[in-house]
Amino acid sequence: MVQQHVEGQDGMEAVSPMMHPPQSPPQRTVSAFSETIDNTPPIPVEYGQNSHGQYQDKKYQPDAYAYFSAPEAVEQQQYPHYGVPPQGPGSPPPQYAIAQPYGEKGKQDVAATEAAVGSPPLQEKKIAGMRKRTFWIVLFVVVALVLLAVGLGAGLGIGLNKKDKNDQIIADPFCKEKPDLCIGGALDSRYFSTKGAFNGSGIALAGESWNNNEFRLFTIYYQHWTGEIRYMQYTKDRKWVGGTSSETVAKNAKNGTAISAVAFTLNETSYVHIYYVSKDSQVNQRILSNDTNLWENGPINDMKLDVLDNPSVGLQACYKGSFYGDSDYKKFPTANGEENKVPFDGATGINLWYASDESTFQQYVWYSSNENAWAKVAPWTNKNVHAGVGCYSWGAGSNTYTMMVNDNNATEIWWKDGNSTSTSSDKHPVNAWTNSSAAIPNVDPTTSLGYTNYLYMQMEDRTIKGFNVQFDAENTYLNDDQFTISPLGVDEHAVSGTHLTATAVAVKDDKNSSITVWDSLYVFVQTEGDDITAYARPLKGGEWSKALLTLSDD
Repeated sequence: MVQQHVEGQDGMEAVSPMMHPPQSPPQRTVSAFSETIDNTPPIPVEYGQNSHGQYQDKKYQPDAYAYFSAPEAVEQQQYPHYGVPPQGPGSPPPQYAIAQPYGEKGKQDVAATEAAVGSPPLQEKKIAGMRKRTFWIVLFVVVALVLLAVGLGAGLGIGLNKKDKNDQIIADPFCKEKPDLCIGGALDSRYFSTKGAFNGSGIALAGESWNNNEFRLFTIYYQHWTGEIRYMQYTKDRKWVGGTSSETVAKNAKNGTAISAVAFTLNETSYVHIYYVSKDSQVNQRILSNDTNLWENGPINDMKLDVLDNPSVGLQACYKGSFYGDSDYKKFPTANGEENKVPFDGATGINLWYASDESTFQQYVWYSSNENAWAKVAPWTNKNVHAGVGCYSWGAGSNTYTMMVNDNNATEIWWKDGNSTSTSSDKHPVNAWTNSSAAIPNVDPTTSLGYTNYLYMQMEDRTIKGFNVQFDAENTYLNDDQFTISPLGVDEHAVSGTHLTATAVAVKDDKNSSITVWDSLYVFVQTEGDDITAYARPLKGGEWSKALLTLSDD
């Protein structure tokens, strides 16, 4: 029996163990790593070839370290130990010592000396310390070199200008002004992927552990480099299936759209809902049920909900109520891995958030009691709509939690008590969204947010961190056991602005459900631009493993 918690910026889901994690790239420093490494599950991803996609400098290039040596600069020698350097051309030859004749009584015989040595040569007139001929030769050479340099410079400038016109950067106008809010091809068309995943792909996971008749463990949804939304399934015999054009969910997705997946059961029918932004910047919904096994448009498409026309906007759908329609709440562990002993409360349904303008997330709700009706509720204003939305709405009791990023790049945690029978107070309002005191600063301005057991987000230094949140309405706070994803003890750096999703899974023994065979946290991001990279760690601590999913290029 597989237990899974699924949720995140683009939806959540369970992932199975991965095989043969690759080594992390060499780093200049290695941080200490103190967590235990016992019971580390294998990563359930085949180790594929490295992607060679859209590398970006800082914003969109993965870490790469160049080790090289440059020639050392040495000052001109002054020959301090060898006297004066040899004289240059045109200098008279050195005079050798010649015995001087002496005349009578020790007086120098000038005539004899001149006869022996010869008369001193006539001094030639010099210019700037050089013979006239040498000076004019040097001047001619200098002038010729200057003229040549001017000609080459002009020609090179013209050539470069022509090259710039042919190879000019084609970027979204918004990204030219605010590159820190963009990713991939929106920054520069040369960084669009040509294989694997789209550079800036949304990532969503939908688990079906509650569907015992299915052979698959989970399904991952992503944007293929062609722009299509596709899915891959991980089976119970630990094999990947799908990812080809036959596994296409939608063909009208906007480049780099966020993707959100919700899976649940209703009246004994299993459903998967996929939400994304279409090419015409509207919220689109695709629905799959086990009655037809066909992807169909959802009712929200007819509502024509306009999304902010921007290359980077947040969108999130969260299931509200019992965990993905499973009434057996004891199946799913709490944040610390212990058995859940408190039943779920409140009506089941879906919350949906999308960016409607530059500072507003519009929210809609859908309740399972009315399958085709979406209701518009109060908008969320003064938010950073280029970041994602996180949620935790399947926990015990009647409280629902939503995470958003403010204009100061800090993640806020909001709560709402949906118990209409409770008494409202100033300290604890009922049926009203309230900002808790917990906040996480210094996040990437386009970070995605995902919660399953831990709240995951990308920080401004491009690392991915997990925070253990103690959810308790107005008393919500952050526990001390936060972490940075660090395979082999080295911090990982994802593509800035990567979409992410996270999940937790616990696999029980088939014969004795009280025995956990293995459990793990899973986080999925992009680190290269055309990849989907998976990280795994035991639920209660241990070393992180890393592997790249093998994606179809066709």
